[in-house]
Amino acid sequence: MLPPDPGPIGETPALLVIDPQRDFLSPDGAVYCPSSSVASTERVVENIRTLVAAARAADVPVIWTKESHRPDYADYGAELLSVEQDHTIAGTDGEKFLETLDVAESELLPAEYLVRKRRYNCFHNTDLAHLLSTFDVDTLLIAGVTTNVCVHYTAQGAHERDFVFRVVEECTAGTSQQLHDAALEMTEYLQPGGVQPLGAVEAELAEYEGNEIVSRVKSTGSVTT
Repeated sequence: MLPPDPGPIGETPALLVIDPQRDFLSPDGAVYCPSSSVASTERVVENIRTLVAAARAADVPVIWTKESHRPDYADYGAELLSVEQDHTIAGTDGEKFLETLDVAESELLPAEYLVRKRRYNCFHNTDLAHLLSTFDVDTLLIAGVTTNVCVHYTAQGAHERDFVFRVVEECTAGTSQQLHDAALEMTEYLQPGGVQPLGAVEAELAEYEGNEIVSRVKSTGSVTT
């Protein structure tokens, strides 16, 4: 059931951090994202760290995604037609999470999860919807890259599956300023209120009473006990 007045975080939020990988967030990455609503990509990364810390403190589930392609391109599909350079090839430095985020896929904290994907939309052929269902999520807080591709298409995917989405503006970056701005405008058009400032989201998370299932996982290691 959609919350009647979702505000900045809805009633039962989850945080989705999309593809915080070197190929997108490092200046030498294959598809570097230099454009955002703040001063620099480095500031975007700092803002993501701030948002993740707020979500953890609020007992909100945190889901990290990683785009990854096989070295022989067997799963690349129509991305072969993209204007983007080859990127996030499994086993390369570009596929790795950006080091300054201090997150290792093999050592995630309790109630944090990694979703691997082959396409832009984080819902496409992944278990993201199952995870959201487990925690009774109604609202997806979205951060990461790229604003004009994976963030935009995942917001659309959330909308099509009857979730509220909230793209946290200062926590996203795109491949050009024009495309970043256009993507935010389109997501706001799709769901008015779908683009939110970081400060508003932080303030609401500070007042949030926490997800009981997340609290259970953190205390017992399981959703069931």
